[in-house]
Amino acid sequence: MNGDFIKRSLRVSIIVTLLFVPFLFLYLGHSLTLGFITGAVWNILNVYLLSQAITRLAGPAKPDRRLGILAGLLKFPGLYVLGYAILRYTNVSLYGIMAGFSVMLIVFALKALGIYLQEHLLPGNKSYGSSA
Repeated sequence: MNGDFIKRSLRVSIIVTLLFVPFLFLYLGHSLTLGFITGAVWNILNVYLLSQAITRLAGPAKPDRRLGILAGLLKFPGLYVLGYAILRYTNVSLYGIMAGFSVMLIVFALKALGIYLQEHLLPGNKSYGSSA
């Protein structure tokens, strides 16, 4: 997984979330919609901070330890304490949170499937039909 894949997946996840929100609010109510937004934003931040921590600490470029450690601290204790507080002290729908959290994972799976199909099944691709 390269950085471009993650950036594009983050962008698509944000767009999908924004497209779903009005329909969820209209048909399923505010509790599930707020849960969906919470789960989607939580997982988008989670993936973004994890990618920043990894690339800043162990990436091919010169490491920037301060930003990598900051991203790690925001991700690991920060996001998990925030997630606990949201679950404990609000009344957003747990099902909405799970659905929103799944958006990023579904985008990853569909983008990976698209890349696989593009590389292996499209005519005109150099690897298509080769025996090696």
